[in-house]
Amino acid sequence: MGTRFGRRAADGTFEYHDNKESLVAAERRDSSDARAGLFGLIGLLVGGVLTYIVLIKVGTDWPKWLRFGLVIGGGGGLAYVLAKFADLIWNIILSLVLLAVLWGIGSWLWKAV
Repeated sequence: MGTRFGRRAADGTFEYHDNKESLVAAERRDSSDARAGLFGLIGLLVGGVLTYIVLIKVGTDWPKWLRFGLVIGGGGGLAYVLAKFADLIWNIILSLVLLAVLWGIGSWLWKAV
């Protein structure tokens, strides 16, 4: 009998895996879902605010129900897009942070020499 790996999933249940690769894949899936939820919430807020700002400029005389629907639709649309591309956006953010750290170390070394 081989080694079994267990962990608590994001929904509170226990999962058991027969190999380490399966365990790592399940952890990545959970973190990817959590990241998508975070970016979805950010997209909902930012999309609603941006749509509202645009409607202040162009749609002041439109009916209230239309403006409300557009704000909800704009927020939902940006939330959907950011949630779908959450992993890509996260990798871009991490790459930019790494480049900033390398730039800082490089400039520090440049001034020291």
